[in-house]
Amino acid sequence: MAIAKVLTRQHAGLNSTLVTIEIDISQGLPSFTLIGLSSAASRGIRARVRSAIINSGYHFPAKKMTLSLTPDEDVNEGNNYDLPIAIAILIASGQVISRRKEGYEYYSGLSLEGSLSSCKGAISAIIAAIGVNHCIIVPESAYIPELNFNRESIIYAQNLKQVCRYLQGELPVPARHVKPASNTPPLLGNDLQTIAGQYYSKRALEIAAAGGHSLLMIGPPGTGKTSLAFCLPGLLPDLTQQERLELAQVVNLTTGHIDLPLSRPFRAPHHSITAAGLIGSIHPSSLGEITLAHQGVLFLDELLEFNRKTLDALRTPVELGYVALSRAKKHVIYPARFQLVAAMNLPLSYGLSDSRGCRSKYISNKLERSISAALTDRFQLSIEVTAPSKELMQSKGESSLEVRNRVVIARRVQLQRQGMENALLCTNGISRYCAISSDDSNWLCGCLEKLSLSHRAFLHILRIARTIADLQNDTEISRTSLQEALSYRYADRISQYLTQLYE
Repeated sequence: MAIAKVLTRQHAGLNSTLVTIEIDISQGLPSFTLIGLSSAASRGIRARVRSAIINSGYHFPAKKMTLSLTPDEDVNEGNNYDLPIAIAILIASGQVISRRKEGYEYYSGLSLEGSLSSCKGAISAIIAAIGVNHCIIVPESAYIPELNFNRESIIYAQNLKQVCRYLQGELPVPARHVKPASNTPPLLGNDLQTIAGQYYSKRALEIAAAGGHSLLMIGPPGTGKTSLAFCLPGLLPDLTQQERLELAQVVNLTTGHIDLPLSRPFRAPHHSITAAGLIGSIHPSSLGEITLAHQGVLFLDELLEFNRKTLDALRTPVELGYVALSRAKKHVIYPARFQLVAAMNLPLSYGLSDSRGCRSKYISNKLERSISAALTDRFQLSIEVTAPSKELMQSKGESSLEVRNRVVIARRVQLQRQGMENALLCTNGISRYCAISSDDSNWLCGCLEKLSLSHRAFLHILRIARTIADLQNDTEISRTSLQEALSYRYADRISQYLTQLYE
């Protein structure tokens, strides 16, 4: 009887938990029993591992082999078990005498010829292994120069034979040199100069980019709402090291290969999307659009065409920055720190309160059926986008690069002052970093009472005013900044109208 034990990992969201693979090789009819995975997954692993072992110059034991994965109730299916199972077989059969037994993990798939193949969740596995002072062996394709990992704890290998030689005492072959990505990725999306006029809307877009605020654009069709939204990626600053690491983890959950350089995602799902497609499910490969937009932008065009239950599923993730899913004893948390931007075709000039007009009745019914007051109240910025005049049609304004330079400076000020964007400030953070004078406080409270705005709107106004002050390089929030912030509350008319419908 020959027994061996190796370590690997399996992922649930961004978390990666340790899995122990034990193997018992004994006399008997040749068989391959894998406890902890389905029969279909076992057959696939056996076929890949057998071919990889033989094509690497070793022999596949013609004996009774029993493998156990523990804890079996949490194991997810995937090709990342190929390498650790192959190593366990070679060690148990005596073909590889490992001199590196303690504190080593293996996380990789195997091709039929024995090469290590990329697999999902490798970035999370590397982070988790480093966190417990383990060394981890991963495929060379997992090497990402943008992520400054501790290279001494990570062994990047090309094939199974190279891993076996390393376990027997040979030095690892260094990963192939990959040219570092440019520090300044090219601007994405549209350029602001391609949009004529719309100075007020462009200003709101700049503020949204500078503070990471959510933005709702309302107006008749054809006024440029979608074009403005596609300008936002070109205004956002580069990813920080922590943001780059989180984004790499999310991308690695959907694909084993990560395209470089990493840039902020921009997701624009169709309005027919389901709630599961938007927020995700517990299946490891079923990430929702809000997670795929992590550290980037989620754009919802034609907001009134979305299903109301689908939109209401956004309310909690927008506030918390993550989504927690529970189904049948399984619980998983996905990150969802995204910037929400939406466009709505709703010409309010027709009058929401006039129930006698056919158009007003149509708008009222569509509003009540499609969107809730609680969701519209969560947009920190909301503006009306109207068609520009003929005079303004000839003017292009600033380019995205010019606006982006101001946005980068404002973001840098926020990170140095409070360690986060203004949009993420909690109540205590607002009290500390968004303080205003007593006169301005009384004036703002009077405006809120007159306009019947909620306490959440009050906090949004302070966050927006703080961002406006940062763009102007002001240390204090002035009355002018508060007035401008108060002007970006166009959606309050919709919220108040919907609240009246509930009553």
